[in-house]
Amino acid sequence: MPEHFRIGPGIVHETVDGEVIAIDLDNGSYYSLAGSGPLVWELLAQGASETELREALEARFGGVETIAEDIAALIQQLRENGLVIEAEPAEGAVVVAPASGEGEAYEAPRFERYTDMKDYFLLDPIHEVDTAGWPRPAA
Repeated sequence: MPEHFRIGPGIVHETVDGEVIAIDLDNGSYYSLAGSGPLVWELLAQGASETELREALEARFGGVETIAEDIAALIQQLRENGLVIEAEPAEGAVVVAPASGEGEAYEAPRFERYTDMKDYFLLDPIHEVDTAGWPRPAA
């Protein structure tokens, strides 16, 4: 299995109230990452390897036995959905894990996929506009 990943093309993301919301502009699906998922995502955005992810979470949360399996499972889900792709290691890159909160407990990463707004995300707001100025799906 490859060691390094990066956020895939066509993916936009934002962290809101400790949850990552990512939208795939190519297929219209959107995703939620919660638990320790936002920390993993932030580190992946920095170019962290799977080993660096494991080490960062182990340093932050102590001796949680499931961290390696949780990270591997999350990366698999992210890869299957095209949110991350294989990447070459960034030469000289230093991955910095965000500071932990005092007494913070480990929470396994949670990944959810949604397609209920797919049609809206796939609209072309420049070309599919009616006279009122609102995008409308092509008939």
